[in-house]
Amino acid sequence: MCSFLNFAIILVGGVMLLYATSGISELEIPNKKSLVIYISECKNNCKNCHTPYLHEKYGDSLKENFNLLLNLYFNYLDVVCFMGEGKNTKEEKEELKYYCNIIHDLGKESALYSGRDVDIEEWMNCFDYVKVGSYQENKGSLSNRNTNQKLYKKENNKYKDITYLFWK
Repeated sequence: MCSFLNFAIILVGGVMLLYATSGISELEIPNKKSLVIYISECKNNCKNCHTPYLHEKYGDSLKENFNLLLNLYFNYLDVVCFMGEGKNTKEEKEELKYYCNIIHDLGKESALYSGRDVDIEEWMNCFDYVKVGSYQENKGSLSNRNTNQKLYKKENNKYKDITYLFWK
């Protein structure tokens, strides 16, 4: 483990975000290795969701395990990618922003896969990558040219649509 990654999680309150699983992937952010953290209690309820178990209150406290996850995967990742926003409460948004700042302090990039049909919200500005748009089966995922979903990359404090990088 990387001993330099000993930082305190100083969030107040009880268990907030729960994560169901995590792992390394090269699929979520083009040309990057991502530590993907699947957040549970998703409220989007997309029809034919590919991860329906994330709708439930399931998993472990991210607050209690974030340091461990970073230590475990730090040397293998470019980006930490949060898949979902949980219940999308103010407290959970603050928790995600807190992790985003830690990630940047450690010299890595951050990503949020929102899954909601929204424009990028102010609180999301800490992320280097933001995916918005619900899964709509008739429009497909990011790899489908007809998708309603968009992946944005922050460049010079502005978000640029890079969805086309998924199209082959």
